[in-house]
Amino acid sequence: MKDLRYKAIKCLHQTGCIDGLYDAFTLINISQLTQEMEMNYNTLRRKINDARLFTIKDILKLSELFEIEPVEIFHLVLLDITSSGKTQNK
Repeated sequence: MKDLRYKAIKCLHQTGCIDGLYDAFTLINISQLTQEMEMNYNTLRRKINDARLFTIKDILKLSELFEIEPVEIFHLVLLDITSSGKTQNK
């Protein structure tokens, strides 16, 4: 059974309550997500902190987990990249 927090992220996205992908990661267990994405914890944490590091593969996997269209996940990533204070601007 899929984690209910993933469905909560989908609902929050649909209602406009998530301002970026960073917000979604505040709602879920990162350790569990790393297992489902088959990604090292530190790697995912680095990507969360700097959204520019997310790959197409990452976006597709998050899309599958959250049941949100890939283009919408990409849009959330862009919001994180362009917002100040949520991601590291390098």
